[in-house]
Amino acid sequence: MLKYQIFFGIIVFLIILKNIFAYRKRELKANKFIISFLFWLSVLLAIIFPESTNKMAHFFNVTRGADFFIYISIIVIFYLLFRINQRPESMEANITKIIREIALHKGNEKNK
Repeated sequence: MLKYQIFFGIIVFLIILKNIFAYRKRELKANKFIISFLFWLSVLLAIIFPESTNKMAHFFNVTRGADFFIYISIIVIFYLLFRINQRPESMEANITKIIREIALHKGNEKNK
């Protein structure tokens, strides 16, 4: 094993342990834990067996495994940015709806 495999393998293993402890403390929901666990497990396997990433990349007509995972990472980052941007907008809509309902309720109480 190469030095980078050991170094990054330990980091990923610690991230997996942190997620396990967070799940046991109920700080992480089951579905998020499973997705996170599978993701970090696949990263750990890619670190331990880097040749397998080349095979996967060749399946998608990409020359190197590292390039393939960079492409996937960029797609995931843009998706997460979209989701993060979408969340405050939906919260604003919910707050507006609640404020309207409170205003209507108070207006009806004054008319009685």
